[in-house]
Amino acid sequence: MGNSDETQMIDDESVGIDAAVWEETADELLADSPYDPKLGKEMSRDAVRVSTGRMTEAEFHEKYHDAVLEEFGVDDRPIDTGDDDE
Repeated sequence: MGNSDETQMIDDESVGIDAAVWEETADELLADSPYDPKLGKEMSRDAVRVSTGRMTEAEFHEKYHDAVLEEFGVDDRPIDTGDDDE
């Protein structure tokens, strides 16, 4: 699943809350998930980066495409490729 740093934290200013609180909340929310909590946490970190403009949707999609396929068997996430023919 990508080459992200497992110790990577969310910046306080990106989410508007203390990074440690965010980490704890993410861990609690993902603890009961039947899916890979590490993938969920990494994707949520990068979703914040997309929302703050530090990562594009295309970069996000590319980074997680293989992991989403592996975890869910399909990747139906919509992505704007800029190609109006699709």
